[in-house]
This record gives sequence, structure tokens and C-alpha cells, in this order.
Amino acid sequence: MTDMPENMPISNDQIDPNHSKPLDVHKWSDHPEINKLVDDLWLQVVEPALGGKSNNKGKSDPKRQLKVLLLDLYVAWLDDPTLSVGINLNNNSYAVNSRYNALHISRKIGDVSKLLIQAGYLDFARWSNPRQNQNLPSRTSRIRPSLQLQDKFTELSLSPLGIAHNYLQETVILTDYETDEEGNYTKSNGKKKRQFIEYDDTDFSNDIRRDLEAYNQLLRDTYVDIATLEEPFVVRTKKDGSTQRIKIDQSKKFVRRIFSLGDWSCNGRFYGGFWQQVGSEYRKNIFINDSPTVEVDYKGLHAAILSAKKDVVCDGDRYDLGNIVCPRLDKQQQRKAVKLLVLAAINAKDRKSAFGAFRQAQPTGSVEKTLDNDELGLLLDTFLQQHPYL
Repeated sequence: MTDMPENMPISNDQIDPNHSKPLDVHKWSDHPEINKLVDDLWLQVVEPALGGKSNNKGKSDPKRQLKVLLLDLYVAWLDDPTLSVGINLNNNSYAVNSRYNALHISRKIGDVSKLLIQAGYLDFARWSNPRQNQNLPSRTSRIRPSLQLQDKFTELSLSPLGIAHNYLQETVILTDYETDEEGNYTKSNGKKKRQFIEYDDTDFSNDIRRDLEAYNQLLRDTYVDIATLEEPFVVRTKKDGSTQRIKIDQSKKFVRRIFSLGDWSCNGRFYGGFWQQVGSEYRKNIFINDSPTVEVDYKGLHAAILSAKKDVVCDGDRYDLGNIVCPRLDKQQQRKAVKLLVLAAINAKDRKSAFGAFRQAQPTGSVEKTLDNDELGLLLDTFLQQHPYL
């Protein structure tokens, strides 16, 4: 199959593109009920369209991809029937032999999706960046179980706890870009860089993978929850002003390590747990195995490490400049701006890059995003005057 037919049903009025999640290809289950559903849709929809020409013994077995697709749609539907799944239908979007694609998901998952759409099992919305308006965000297409598929889902007794949520997912990731606080790749010169780098395993990568496997097993065996929530999710506001629902359940505990800039010595932070996305006000209410927790907060850690190298101990709040230096900010805004500016400067090659990184990290419409280089330079210079050893 190639492009989506022009008469493909599009239900834009039913699917909210902002209320969606990316396709997760790392779900798996051998539960007999899901196997039967896969067999039924395979025989009814997919196999006839393939004309018996598919090689189901190959790495990218389309029947396996049908199962992966259905499982992710099923879990999303259980969570929220209005939630759609973003899927890239571009044939060049899947690297079958990548270490980051252990299930060998290929363009065939797009073909399978199109067949289910044509058969009425999926609602579909085509979303893209219109050429006539380059200011609009680029979006993948959205799919969601139609009423026809939802009827079949209601017959399943399979619980999300019976589904492996991170089946064969790589835990050690090497990238040629920098990452944000959630582990997502950032942009370089306004363009997305390659997301993952293939690599040959070394003693180092094997050792940290074994550690991560043990850590993730510990998390699987541990009940982590935010005890004060009435609903199993947290709604947060993103930098662009849109909202995102962070699901809080036992499937959102998988942790990876991401190394940046193609260098095993860069970054290597842990990413993935829901607690990294909900903010300190929610984290203070986390319970582990029904016991309350205390979050240890290292104030100004990056600057503190650099200070320690100069044998300097700073007992106060190093990001508090005392007086208002930038009149457009109040004291709280100024402290927050100084902290982020210093962190950006530590990682930047020059001032211009640091100021650009600072503004890029600010939410749309905030006064911090409008600070010019002179204002940011004044904040940075004042900080350095108070801490000349840095």
C-alpha cells in the first residue's frame, strides 16, 4: 500500500489532535483473548488484502505488528476512550534493524493501520503542516478505535497489568543531540536532528544496561503512587500553553539512560518515571509501597559542583541576586531566570548560545521569553560579580 486514498474517512470533528499520545510499539501480551482478536482481524481484514504474499516468518511480520497496534490502542482506550494515538504513516519512518526497534516494526504497521481504517475499525484524522501556513505545527496522523473496534474491546477481560508495557525496549540510548528535562530531543538551528545513534555494545554499555534492568525490575515490584490524587492522572501546562495529561499508574515507571551529543561522557541522566513530569508539588505526596517519602533537593547542584572544584562553599541561595537587577521581573521571577540562565551558560559555547537556549526554554507569552541580550547579560554579569570564582 502507498498513500492514504482520498476518500478515506476523516473524523476531524471527533478527534482532538492535542488530546493524543504517540504510538508505543513496546506493548506485548500472549493472553488468549488478545490472540483471538488478532487472529480474527488478521483473517478478516489484513491477510486478504495482502493476497497471501506476506512473509510472516520475516523480522517485520505484519501479524505481529497488528498485535502491537491493537494492544496500544486497547490500553489507550481503557485509559480514556477519547484519547487518540499519533502514528506516522510515512514509509521511511521505521528503521527495522535498529537496536531501538527490537520488535522490527516497519512501514507495514502503517499498511495495517490503513486496512483497519478502510474496514471501519479505526477513526482517522489526517494532520500535517499545511504548506500554505508554515507557522502551524507539524503533526502525525491520529487514529482511535471506532465503535466497531470498541465493541470488540469490551469483550476482553485483559487488564493492563497483564500487558508488558516495555517489551524489548532499549534502556541505553545514545543521541547526537541535546535532551530536555523529559529526555525528549531538542532542536538544532530550528531543525530536528537524528533521534538515536546506532552503536556497538561495550563493557560500559553492557554494565549500565544490567544496572537498569535490575532497577526496572525493582520498580516493577514496587508500588509507586501519588496518594492525594482523586483521579489517576495529573494535568500540566506545557511551554506552548497547551495542556498534557500525565497518567499515574504502574505502567509509567520504566527508566532509561540517555547520553547526548554522540558521547558516552555527556548527560547519561535517567528518564522515564512519571515522577519526573509532575512537578514538586505532586512529588511531595508520592508514596512507595504505601509509605510516605521525602524528596532530597540539591539546591543549585551544577553551580555547587563547580564551586567545590574551586574549594568554595556557598551557604546561601547563590541564585538570589539580592536587589532587582532586571526591572521587568519581580524577585521570584528574577531568581528563577538567573538559575536557568546559569545552567544554560554552563552548557553553552558562548553567551549568544546561552541566551538563545534560555529563551527557547521559556513558555510562550512569558516575560522571560522577551528578555533581550542586554538584560540577560546584566543578570549573568551580576551573578558572576557575586561569585567571581565561577
